[in-house]
Amino acid sequence: MSTRSRATPRPAGRRPARRLALGLTVACAAALVSGQVLVPGLHADADAAGTAVAPTTVAAASGTPDPSLATMDATGDHAMGASIAAHAAQSGTAAGHGTTTQGTTSRSAAAAGGPPPGKVQGMDVSAWQPDVDFTAAYRNGARFAYVKATEGVTYQSRTYVQQYEASRRAGLIRGGYVYAQPSQASGRATAEFFFRSMGQWNPDGWTLPPLLDIEYGSAAQGTCYGLSWDRMRTWIRSFSDTVHQKTGRWPAIYTTTDWWRQCTNNSVRFSANPLFVALYPSHDFTSPGTLGRSWQQWRFWQWAPSGVFPGDQDVYASSVSNLRAFAAKRE
Repeated sequence: MSTRSRATPRPAGRRPARRLALGLTVACAAALVSGQVLVPGLHADADAAGTAVAPTTVAAASGTPDPSLATMDATGDHAMGASIAAHAAQSGTAAGHGTTTQGTTSRSAAAAGGPPPGKVQGMDVSAWQPDVDFTAAYRNGARFAYVKATEGVTYQSRTYVQQYEASRRAGLIRGGYVYAQPSQASGRATAEFFFRSMGQWNPDGWTLPPLLDIEYGSAAQGTCYGLSWDRMRTWIRSFSDTVHQKTGRWPAIYTTTDWWRQCTNNSVRFSANPLFVALYPSHDFTSPGTLGRSWQQWRFWQWAPSGVFPGDQDVYASSVSNLRAFAAKRE
C-alpha cells in the first residue's frame, strides 16, 4: 500500500521499562489499545537472518488508513506494498520495475488505465482499513481478498480474524498474508508464527494459499535486510518449505521484479510458488511486463495503490471458476 496524502495517525510510543515490568496484564491491555495481539509464552527462534525478538506491544494506535511509511516503521505494522511505493517515490520510478514514470505519478497513471481488462478483481487489506465493507466491495466487483495476518514474529493484526471471516460471508475467496521481516527471525519461525496466529489453508475452494509479502527493507535495515543473495534465498525457502509441510500448498510470493533482482539475484528456484507481482503505473494494462526469473506467469497483480475497493487494487489472471479451482488445489 502506498503512502498517500491523508491524515497520519500518531504512532504509539514505547512504554517505559518500569511499566512493562508490571507483567503480562499490562502488556495485553496495551496490545488491545494499540491494535496488536500478543501470544503469551512465544519465543521465536533465530538463524543467520538475525536474532529474533519477543512480540512487542508497539503497533498502530489508530485504524486510520494510509499512514506514512515512517509511522508503519515505528509501529511495526506495514501494509502490503508500503515500501514499494516509497521506493518508487524516492527513485522517481514505476513501483515495481525500476523504470521511469515519464512524469506521471503512480496513482494517477494507474487510475487512468485500469483495471486490467478481463481479469478477476480483488484487493488486499490490513488493520489500517479496520472497517472494510466487504459486501459493498463484492457489489462493486471484488471477488477475492488477501488479509494481513502477521508481520515477522512480533505483530498479529487485531482485525485479521474479523476481516477474514467477513470477506468469506460476503462471497469473496480470501487468504491471509505475512509481511516479511527477514532480519528479525528465520523463515521457519515466521511461518510458524503465522499458523499460531490463526493463519491457515484448507481445500474448500474459498481459501487462498498463504501469501509471503517480501519487499524493500527500511533505511535502517537496507533494501535486502542485510542478507546476501544466498541467505535471502535460504530465508524464503525456509518459509516456503514450512508452509508446504503444514498445508500441502506452496505459499504465494508478493514482490516486485526489481526487488527480486536486487535481493535474490533474480533467482529461478521458486517456480512452484504462485507469483503476486506489484507494478504501477503500467502503460500496458494487459500485463505487468517482465517477471522475476522464477516465473513464466503471474497469478495476481497489484496494479494500483487505491481505487474502487478499500486497500490496494489487485487482479487474478484468469476467471472466477479458475480462481476457485486454484484456491482448492492440492500440491
